[in-house]
Amino acid sequence: MAGPSGTSAAAGGHGGSSSGTSGSSSGGHGSYSPAMEAFFAQRRMVSEKAVTYYAAGLSGLIAVFVLFHWTRCLCVKLESSKQPLGVLGRPFVATSRLTRNLLVRRVAGFNSAGHALLVTAYVGLNLMAMFIYVQGNSLSNYASRFGWVALSNLAFVIFLALKNTPLAFITAYSYERLNCLHQIAGYTMFTQMLLHGAMYTAFFNGQGRLLTKYAERGEIAAIIAGFAFLGVIFSAVFLRRLWYELFYVVHICCWIIGIITTGFHQPDIGKQMLIITILSASMWVLDRLIRISRVLYYSINNEATLHPLPNGATKIILKKAPARTEPGKHCFVWIPAIRKFETHPFTIHRGSPVEFTVKAQNGFTRDLHKYAVANPGVAVKASIDGPYGTFPDPMDFDKVVLIAGGGGATFTFGLAVNVLERMTDETHKNIVFIWTVREHENLSWFKEQLEMLKTHAHSTKVNVTLFVTRAPTSTSDLPSESGDNSRSSSEGGESPPLSPTESDLEKRGTERDIEKELDRPIETKIDHSATYEKEGTAAAATTRTAAHHIFEHPVKSGRPDTASLIRDAVNTTPPNQRVLVAACGPQGLMRVVRDTTASLIKGDGPGVELHCEQFGW
Repeated sequence: MAGPSGTSAAAGGHGGSSSGTSGSSSGGHGSYSPAMEAFFAQRRMVSEKAVTYYAAGLSGLIAVFVLFHWTRCLCVKLESSKQPLGVLGRPFVATSRLTRNLLVRRVAGFNSAGHALLVTAYVGLNLMAMFIYVQGNSLSNYASRFGWVALSNLAFVIFLALKNTPLAFITAYSYERLNCLHQIAGYTMFTQMLLHGAMYTAFFNGQGRLLTKYAERGEIAAIIAGFAFLGVIFSAVFLRRLWYELFYVVHICCWIIGIITTGFHQPDIGKQMLIITILSASMWVLDRLIRISRVLYYSINNEATLHPLPNGATKIILKKAPARTEPGKHCFVWIPAIRKFETHPFTIHRGSPVEFTVKAQNGFTRDLHKYAVANPGVAVKASIDGPYGTFPDPMDFDKVVLIAGGGGATFTFGLAVNVLERMTDETHKNIVFIWTVREHENLSWFKEQLEMLKTHAHSTKVNVTLFVTRAPTSTSDLPSESGDNSRSSSEGGESPPLSPTESDLEKRGTERDIEKELDRPIETKIDHSATYEKEGTAAAATTRTAAHHIFEHPVKSGRPDTASLIRDAVNTTPPNQRVLVAACGPQGLMRVVRDTTASLIKGDGPGVELHCEQFGW
């Protein structure tokens, strides 16, 4: 990864090298001629201009998101007022709904048309920055420009990875929802870095100076940085799917090595390259300090009680939590008895006291469950960082439709509890809750929440339907409403790492479809995701009411006809009301929810909002 100021062939065919200084080469080749000095200065000035345009373009994209977010907030206020929209309000709301109808729809390779549009704009900005104003056709000129743009993207990649991102406040996009763009920006930066290094290598080799040039200290640092960032990419593409905790350690360690050696590659503080590198590192360090400070602060007199749940789940009840925690958001939990140097994100599904349900996968969640089984009800030292996550305020809607697959219920139960805990005697909400699990025993994971939904059914309309895809082998496998069975087994949820080894790159950050143990509503695969796309009359015909209930909620066997359930919930809502459709689960389920909900966003119907809780796409 040779530096952005590299070497170049001048107009007369003369070449020169510049590895960090403008007056002389670091390799001891003497001073450049005035013509070469002028050429390098001009090239640097043009590259800085191209990078400035690129930064302005990225700022413009962010401004679009800010404008879109606050426009949506205005639409929500207009729709929630229950007053006639008027001549100006009606076209405004209709235009907003039409735009969302198009942007929410799924596009091949992306979660939605909006995601595809964003990626297209980002790639277009990169192409502009890479090729605009490039002087001449020399490989060194293009290599220099690619280095500048790669360095700019390095800062952007770190900005998107911040847990404490300002974008969560001004755009309602918290770090986990930015993870998809973080990954794309990372791949783009690495590609530009490869082109930068390859072109300079070809240029130096053509001049017969390859070995001499790459023996210089700055270029050795560049080579180390290149391999470090290769480790970052390798861990993200391969290790993440195989062993998440190893991925996290390798990812962070390689990033630290890469950013330090990048600084040594271009150490001249008088040039912009080192300033960009220091800015990137400073953002990351500041974010870490904030998070570690929270963990230390909330570790004082704090502890977590662990309860095992059936089928490899564990319930965590925290003694103390930040004041801003609310069901539906997620926090990074530190339990040193299980992992001394790791924090893992989990979705809050109950606010007082704060509870998490973790489904055992591998690594931390597996060890957590083993510890809970061996020591049921044990209280261990713990701390917390958070809360994180953004979602529409369910109190702004008349009807809330919650759909979950497997462990994704940690989010939907959290949102349901969020509504119920904030309701008053004058509040009237309609809640439609749909949950699909594999085993009957899994229903006992959230027995308190199910009972809470039953209790509130008398004061508000609550319609709960539970689906089990595998029939019980005997009646003894059915969950008991008394809760004895659940206590005898174990309690669960799910998680990945944070602080010293957090589950990043990514909520939550990290991709759910792989079901790595990232906390928060984990995407428990309910089988092939494609089966959701084939839901319809055939699936509905095979769904039958089972001969049992749990807390008076009907339990059905088979897969739900998700699309029909969503359409029924929205179509039975008066046009002057608003509906929130929120879902968390495997990708196949998310596709059905997204496409069905998008088709129901109409100008003459109820106001419909969609929130899909999942990492990446």
